[in-house]
Amino acid sequence: MKINQVKMGNSDCFSDDYLFQQIRNGQYEAMELFFNRYYTPLCRFGLSYESNSCLVEEKVADIFIQLWNNRNLLNKIKNPKSYIYVVVKNSLKTVRKSEQFHQQIDESKTNNTMFSPSREQEIIENEQKEINTNLIREILDVIPKKSRQAFELSRIDGLKYKEISIILNVTPKTVENHIAIALKYISKALDSHKKDRVI
Repeated sequence: MKINQVKMGNSDCFSDDYLFQQIRNGQYEAMELFFNRYYTPLCRFGLSYESNSCLVEEKVADIFIQLWNNRNLLNKIKNPKSYIYVVVKNSLKTVRKSEQFHQQIDESKTNNTMFSPSREQEIIENEQKEINTNLIREILDVIPKKSRQAFELSRIDGLKYKEISIILNVTPKTVENHIAIALKYISKALDSHKKDRVI
C-alpha cells in the first residue's frame, strides 16, 4: 500500500520500519507521518534533559530535518523509534541548561464570554483540570530523573522495556526497577493527596 493512497491522518497502519524505508526512497509523505507520530512525544521526552521548551522544540525539529537530509543512511538503522529517542537525548545532553523555564500559554484561560450560560461549568472544569495537572506535575517532580524518564517512556509513549533500555543505556531489568520506583512515588503521593482532601 502506498502512502499517498491513504489519508495523512491515519498513520497507524504504517510501521516505523516501513516509514523509514519510504523516507529513504524520498517519500516526503512518509516523513510527515513519522514527524506527526513522534514530534510531541519527543518534545516531552526532551524536557527531561532541557527545561527550555522552545529550545527543545527547535532541537527536535532540527533532528527531523537532519533525518530527511541524511535519508540515504537510514538503511543502517535497525530500530527507528529507539534511534530517534537516542538522537534527541544526545542532542539535548550537549546543550547547556537554561535558567529560565518558558511555560506554554493555557488557552483555556482566555476571557471568552460568548457562551455565558455554561461559563460557570467551564470554569469549574478548567479548575479541576488545573488541579489534576498540578498534582501530576508535583508527583513527577519528586520522582528521581531516571525513574521518571523510564516511567514516561513506558506509560505515556508506550515503549517496550527493551526500547527504553537502549534509549537510557541501561538493562531492561534496570528499566523495570526504575518504573517500580516511579510507581511507588506516585502511589505514596496519591495517598498523601487523598488524606489532605479528607482533612
